[in-house]
Amino acid sequence: MNKIIVNGDSVTLNTNSSLDIKVIEKQDIFDITKIEINVLKNTSLIIEYNNKEESKLDICIKVKENINFKLYELRCEEKVKVQYKYYLDTNSNTLVNKFYNCNKLKELDVIYLNGENAEINYNYNSISKDKQDLDIVVYHMCKNTISNLNNKAVNLLNGKTKFNVTGMVYNGIKNCIVNQNNRIINLNDKKCTINPILIIDENDVEANHSALIGKFSDSELFYLMSRGITEEKAKELIIMGFIDRFREELPMEYAVELNQLIKRNL
Repeated sequence: MNKIIVNGDSVTLNTNSSLDIKVIEKQDIFDITKIEINVLKNTSLIIEYNNKEESKLDICIKVKENINFKLYELRCEEKVKVQYKYYLDTNSNTLVNKFYNCNKLKELDVIYLNGENAEINYNYNSISKDKQDLDIVVYHMCKNTISNLNNKAVNLLNGKTKFNVTGMVYNGIKNCIVNQNNRIINLNDKKCTINPILIIDENDVEANHSALIGKFSDSELFYLMSRGITEEKAKELIIMGFIDRFREELPMEYAVELNQLIKRNL
């Protein structure tokens, strides 16, 4: 599997000819590191981010016609500012699976479904211990395009999360599917926000959104603790279940690494 490791300003590539990658390193402290990824063949990519200081990135991903692409991201950083742009061509299918363990995060993802039958399935999973803001905008530029967005966050300590999620379909762009599923679970009393936005200017479209902010059910905790499990372990098991789909998609060595990461942060 292709792999990129981003450690501060250092970007290490271990990739093959299925990807054309260009890294533009920042020139001074006010600049931003840029990564341009062109997906040329059916493939998968893992990106690991490790940075103890502030991270600033601009990432552009272009998926060519008739390509199936899977992207997995594991981000363990202190403070992050990042912008993504995705461009999906005709008949392309992209799966994005993200797991974040960050203190502070400000992220903007802009997704362009530029060709007929382009599809993105986007899964964001985060453990938040401070302020995290995620903005996603999906533009359905052609008919028969599909976007399925699933965003989940668990707030610990001082964690608070904000989701702004927008799906856009212009008049004449027919037979699109636009789905949003947003969920935030609090293990604290911080205020969180979900803004699910659908801007649809065409009748022949299937569009759905859901938004839930709440706590883990007391009955779930009680059931587990009644079986002799401690409260801390019960919360860990519930969080594991909360992001289970992401773990199942990962290769085995990364699923094990993710389990260890979660345990260290509970």
